[in-house]
Amino acid sequence: MLLVDEQLAPLRALQVPETKQPDFDAFWAETVARVKETPLQATFQPLAYPVPGMRVLDLTFDGLDGTPVHGWLLLPAAAHGPVPVVVCYHGAGGSRGEPAHFAYWLLAGCAVLTMDFRMQSGLTGSHTGFTTHHAPYWMSMGLLDKRAFYFYHTWTDALRLLQLAFQRPDLDATRVAVEGGSQGGGAALAMAALEPRVALCMADVPSMCRLEKRVFDRSGGAHKIADVLCDHPELLGQVCATLSYFDNLNLAARIRCPVLVSCGLKDPVCPPDTIFAAYNKITAEKEMIAYPFGEHGGGGVVHLRRKLEFLAARAGLPLTH
Repeated sequence: MLLVDEQLAPLRALQVPETKQPDFDAFWAETVARVKETPLQATFQPLAYPVPGMRVLDLTFDGLDGTPVHGWLLLPAAAHGPVPVVVCYHGAGGSRGEPAHFAYWLLAGCAVLTMDFRMQSGLTGSHTGFTTHHAPYWMSMGLLDKRAFYFYHTWTDALRLLQLAFQRPDLDATRVAVEGGSQGGGAALAMAALEPRVALCMADVPSMCRLEKRVFDRSGGAHKIADVLCDHPELLGQVCATLSYFDNLNLAARIRCPVLVSCGLKDPVCPPDTIFAAYNKITAEKEMIAYPFGEHGGGGVVHLRRKLEFLAARAGLPLTH
């Protein structure tokens, strides 16, 4: 369709300047070092589960502030030797979910690691309190300090979950993939940028891209940040500085593994121009699948097949093990 090509052409050519602060690289170097140096205190409790092909371990590990973070480690019951692992991050308002939700990754011969984002719909709370200027919503919590911001804590949780993929002998540390949608897609891109050992990244309709534009357009959860700035316009510079550390626009150039990204051209939550702004910074092997009539669901179940094919074809992550 010519009209779709006309819509895609400027997105593919879009070049948005980075918004990095002078200490951006030092901040993330210090943060990643702290993540790796702090003991995880991980526990794995076997759980009886009515799917014979799946070993389910109820996972808990400590966030940097000591918060118990709840998750799952799921293993193919018939696995022999270390298996590839897909580290899954959920969308906004979700949780680690039910083990059965991840069965297709296990059928593909992979293990799964997943976790709750703090203070959403799972079991994970927060030992750290957050300042906010409006009715509490995670995206606007701790906006005035990069180390107090909500996503500092959830992304360091996400990095700590990822460390387990490189530590357990039943997981193949050379075949670690990250994936997620929306909030989870944004986290997947960030984890691929911050952990060079990641072998593959699959990010669907990713959030946390071109955040200044998201706030200005009041798209998705970013409207809560806009609400704060509506009442406190004097905080604009300070808020934008905090957001810049967590913007995939500034992280994407670090990614070195193959990346599959999806977007919906009619997505009002994570608009395609914000996603392309970050995607166009990636210099590694990459593929964008844009769904012309997709909203925030992107390609939905249709896209799942593309992800499984991408998994099979790249980074030595097979469909069967």
